[in-house]
Amino acid sequence: MSDKQPPRPDASQPAAAKPKSGVDCATVLEQLWEYLDSELLPEHMQAMRTHLALCSRCYPHYDFEKAFLEAISACQCTRCAPDDVKCRVIDSLRRAGFSPTSSKSTG
Repeated sequence: MSDKQPPRPDASQPAAAKPKSGVDCATVLEQLWEYLDSELLPEHMQAMRTHLALCSRCYPHYDFEKAFLEAISACQCTRCAPDDVKCRVIDSLRRAGFSPTSSKSTG
């Protein structure tokens, strides 16, 4: 998970679709998991961090997803879910448009 947390944006400032960071809200929300896992290039990590520090619309998504990952990590579960639960979760994700092989297709 990303070690540098962006500061919470000032709620009195209006949310901007494309603040000075150079990335827009859609890009930030699309790449939030990669940001939290520190899987982006350093320059893009900084642009995401800057956007999140300025955007009161995107920051709550970041805050929630970061808390979610921390809760999962703290759980340290040693047992896996039963197969029927796994299948239901995977089916629900597929119905919502997610697929394990490609969330972005170029063709």
